[in-house]
Amino acid sequence: MVVAINAAVRHDDEWFDEDDEVHRVEKILGDLQMESDPLSAAALATGRIARSQAFTEGNKRTALLVGRWILDRNGLNGSLIIPDDDFDLAMLLLEAARGKDVTGQVLSLFQSR
Repeated sequence: MVVAINAAVRHDDEWFDEDDEVHRVEKILGDLQMESDPLSAAALATGRIARSQAFTEGNKRTALLVGRWILDRNGLNGSLIIPDDDFDLAMLLLEAARGKDVTGQVLSLFQSR
């Protein structure tokens, strides 16, 4: 499903000859199996997918949508916790894409909403 989300968010001109490194996403999804709290799981997925840079393009967009999906799927309002114009989360995901672990900060942001 995560690969399908990534394919959906990429634009036609964002395809590269490099292969995606899906094993990175598989590890993140494995780690999620131990999370019982959906807010924590969404924060973990959002921060780590952005940080993993598993896809050649669309990692942050994919991370946002997976986080929203986890929240919605567990009865929380994903669009309230991750609004479309979420500048604070966007800045955290930029840090994650640079290699910083922002999972705790993402969780704190989600909990504040």
